[in-house]
Amino acid sequence: MSLAKTYAVMIKESRHILRDRTTFLLILLIPVVLMIIFAYALAVDIKEVPITLYNQDRGQYSRDYITMLSNSKDLVVGQPAESYAQIEAWFDRSLIKAVVVIPPDFSESLQAGQPTDIQLLVDGTDPATAEFAMNHILSRSMTFGFDVAVEVLSRQASTSSLAAIKEPLDLRTRIWYNPNLSNQVGIVPALLALVLNLPALAVMTSIVRERELGTLEAIFATPLSRGELLIGKIIPYVICSLVSALLCAAAAVYIFGAPFRGSLPLFLLLATLFFLAAFSMALLIATFLPNQASAAIGGLLIFIFPAFFLSGIFFPVSAFPDIVKMEASFIPSTPFVAIVRGLMIKGQGLETLWSQALLMFVVFVVMTLLSILLFKKKIG
Repeated sequence: MSLAKTYAVMIKESRHILRDRTTFLLILLIPVVLMIIFAYALAVDIKEVPITLYNQDRGQYSRDYITMLSNSKDLVVGQPAESYAQIEAWFDRSLIKAVVVIPPDFSESLQAGQPTDIQLLVDGTDPATAEFAMNHILSRSMTFGFDVAVEVLSRQASTSSLAAIKEPLDLRTRIWYNPNLSNQVGIVPALLALVLNLPALAVMTSIVRERELGTLEAIFATPLSRGELLIGKIIPYVICSLVSALLCAAAAVYIFGAPFRGSLPLFLLLATLFFLAAFSMALLIATFLPNQASAAIGGLLIFIFPAFFLSGIFFPVSAFPDIVKMEASFIPSTPFVAIVRGLMIKGQGLETLWSQALLMFVVFVVMTLLSILLFKKKIG
């Protein structure tokens, strides 16, 4: 392989990227813009859920319970309801998401050390918000109930019995890497694997455009080998895409507060491997596409949609059926999601991420060999 010929193809392709505004935007700027849009739309942490209470008790314990529910930014306790009819009207107008109904004998039952029931009405129109409200109200209710039980029993039981009640099990939870369980920390880094598929669309479109214009056959008529052509075309796209990857990572860190605990050189190295795998797949697919319209549709169906649903950004790959897991393993985004999350959030190194890197390398080698073979058969 001649380095001079490869370099000439690289110069030609670099000039094309800089002159073609569509290609330039698709590689450098659109991934960053899309990542910011997706992050705001998909990685939002639910908070300030509007709820209210229907307090039929008016006792001291009910007031303490309301105070506990109100002492949080996750739940916003609004004006108390006066009747079930008012609750229904507020639900119909979407003014509240949940209502806690306190029965008339709430304080009296707790004072006597007896169990009491609390009714929780939830608007299930938005399941995510409904589940969030239910979990927070349930956890705070359990905490309040335990505290009241200890208080009541402290007046009735001996000191030794009280100690046994207070500490039957000392469970202390500590969450690593993402202490607040923030969606932005978990999802935003993984979105890089989705938006950085856009440069692969540019590569695919470039090949198909040259076939449509007839310039690809003219290039093959020159002394260029298939390897020199493919390598010369891919390298400029890889370099520009690495700049886009840096911009996306910077947006994740400085706009959304995502951590970057790993090595930046390792990030660039593994991102390069990801781009090589994605671009080699784009080259292979481009051999079967007749025009740029089909390339745009094919790119969405092959790169964007599978990366969105099958790569593990929102749903763990382990939860998929076996045949879907096998399909997901051929998508470069799947191992890259694990790499970006492990490197940025956990600070993992190559000793941990090597299996994912090897998977992308295998995809790159197989797709490149098939691309060279099919290019030769198709146009040679």
